[in-house]
Amino acid sequence: MEFNATFLISAISFIVFTIIMNRIFYKPLERVMNEREKFINDNIVDAKFSNDKADEITKNREEKLAKSQLDAKSLVARKINDANENSRNLTEQAKQKSKEDIKSAKEALTKEAENIEQNLKIEELADVIYSKVLEMS
Repeated sequence: MEFNATFLISAISFIVFTIIMNRIFYKPLERVMNEREKFINDNIVDAKFSNDKADEITKNREEKLAKSQLDAKSLVARKINDANENSRNLTEQAKQKSKEDIKSAKEALTKEAENIEQNLKIEELADVIYSKVLEMS
């Protein structure tokens, strides 16, 4: 194998070409690729952050919704219990008033019966006296 000036010039030309290509083409291309990679990585980080935040918001919303539903059920149950208690109280009061009215009516009827009985005794006594007076006369 022989080394001549052509080979040396070709080798030097290749090295110069490689240096020029490296400065003109490869370095800017590498810089653009690095910028794109950084841009993509930043977007991935932002997307993960946004996704985590969205998950947190969704979780908070679901917790609030569950709490609201629980509070609503509790409120409805309490109102139903209050209504049932109120109904029981009103029913009990109505029963008590009915008992009192019945008792008053019985007492009034008993007094009326006693009055009638006394009137009957008085009338019988008056009849007896009247008949004796008529017999005497």
